[in-house]
Amino acid sequence: MADPEFTANDLLGTGWRGTVRQLWRARLVRNIVTTITGSAGAQAINLALIPLIMRIYGPEAFGVVGTFQSLTIILIPWCALTYPMAIVLPQSDRDARGLIRLSLWVAAVICGVTALLLYCWGEQASRALGIDLLIPYLMLLPIVMFSSAVLEITQQWLYRNQRFNLTARAATLHALIYNATRSGAGLILATAPVLVVTSALYYVIHSALLLVGIRLRREPSMTTRAAKNTQEARKTLRQLAAEYRDFPLFRAPQVLINALSVHMPTLVLASAFGAVPAGFFALCLQVLAMPSNFIGKAVGSVYYPRITQAIHAREPVAGLLIRGVAGMSLAGLVPFAALVIAGPWLFHLAFGGQWETAGEYARWLAISEFAGFIGGPCLVAIPALSLQKTFLVFEVVSTSLRISAVLAGAFFFKDALAVVMAFAAANVLINLSMIVIVLFEGRRWHRRLLLEPS
Repeated sequence: MADPEFTANDLLGTGWRGTVRQLWRARLVRNIVTTITGSAGAQAINLALIPLIMRIYGPEAFGVVGTFQSLTIILIPWCALTYPMAIVLPQSDRDARGLIRLSLWVAAVICGVTALLLYCWGEQASRALGIDLLIPYLMLLPIVMFSSAVLEITQQWLYRNQRFNLTARAATLHALIYNATRSGAGLILATAPVLVVTSALYYVIHSALLLVGIRLRREPSMTTRAAKNTQEARKTLRQLAAEYRDFPLFRAPQVLINALSVHMPTLVLASAFGAVPAGFFALCLQVLAMPSNFIGKAVGSVYYPRITQAIHAREPVAGLLIRGVAGMSLAGLVPFAALVIAGPWLFHLAFGGQWETAGEYARWLAISEFAGFIGGPCLVAIPALSLQKTFLVFEVVSTSLRISAVLAGAFFFKDALAVVMAFAAANVLINLSMIVIVLFEGRRWHRRLLLEPS
């Protein structure tokens, strides 16, 4: 069902109270506000406990866990071949459930193969890449990969069913349990192995909370719809895999390449300069991800099904995306500008003097993160507009640019800050280009619809 429509004149004529009521009646706005409000608790908990965690463990331990997390994020796109992202798309719930089964089978097979490869050749590969510090933790990777697939599957099912209250509540409880676990364990034994093992529970805890929530709070509308869909023909997993093959063929490589290019600097910094610069960079990524997780992910989780609905209804989507980009620009201006202006001082104040250099990194990364933040609505529109193939090519070009920038900073300038600056400059160009391409393709898609015979 589309959102209620209203014009600017309608809003101006009703006064500010009427404007608020009109906006609240729009389902898209309601869902975004619900998700953001629920995420606020999670971000408040993160903000409260991350300074404590940084003081407990220090840059070197955080460099080890940052390198481990970067490697897991690079591997995660292969886990279920991004089939979970297709769960929102089918009009039939039966097909969506089939995609859930398909995703779980694919994830189980890939994680099993990964575990075997790591057991046989993981140590040699780590030494060859210069990341020996990860050797004790390699067998945790398949566990993290599979639990991340379960989390993605569960979240996409909840997004499909508009259950944003549940995802918001789970996010808050997850932030409390996860950060309390890391903090409490660090107070007992503040070592890198403790931080890595507790951090590996991130996806396990989050997915478990969502699954418990689904069991405890079944929606009557979902049951009714499921009964209705029992009359539809069941598609086999092979048929569903073929129907949504764009995801493993184009989307999975795109996400993998993007993750590699975004998190490769942590691996390069760890290999070329040691764990401490890698820890500075990892902390910056985590802090700068907070606005994206707080607002960007909330908006994206609502925009994805909303854009999908608009496409099914053959509505124009470019205007929807432009409004999203404009809103994200206003929402992110103050926090990102504060980091650019006073990054080192803010990091010294929040995390202690040993983290002040990380604040210098944050100044440059904040600019590139802002460019990515405002492009969130366009990013989630890529699968809905069937642009996976286009953006696979885009990611290959983007990754080449990021890798060239990072390697130039590491091996030509031989300076950790130069790596960060080059990486940030490349990211700004890439994210702004992505926004322009998606908006252009959105307009072109609707023009083609208008030219089709009625």
